Amino acid sequence: MFGNMKNMMGQLQMMQKLTQNPDFKGFISNPKVQELFKDPEFKEVAQTRDFAKILAHPKFSALMKDPELAALMAKLGPALGQLRQ
Repeated sequence: MFGNMKNMMGQLQMMQKLTQNPDFKGFISNPKVQELFKDPEFKEVAQTRDFAKILAHPKFSALMKDPELAALMAKLGPALGQLRQ
């Protein structure tokens, strides 16, 4: 019971830190990403704030094939690594 709560709190803290990151802001404000967030199926996954589920979603994976977005996500790599520690 408390394990799930701890995991949820950890994910919430990770998302809060990400929203402060300028590279994340650049990624999330990209028009292609904004369009993805209009998709009802993806929106439902995003609302869970489960970062692993968001990254694993097929439509998100498809976006990562876009060189511009992949470069933006690569900039986030170090920040994501720090958040997982």
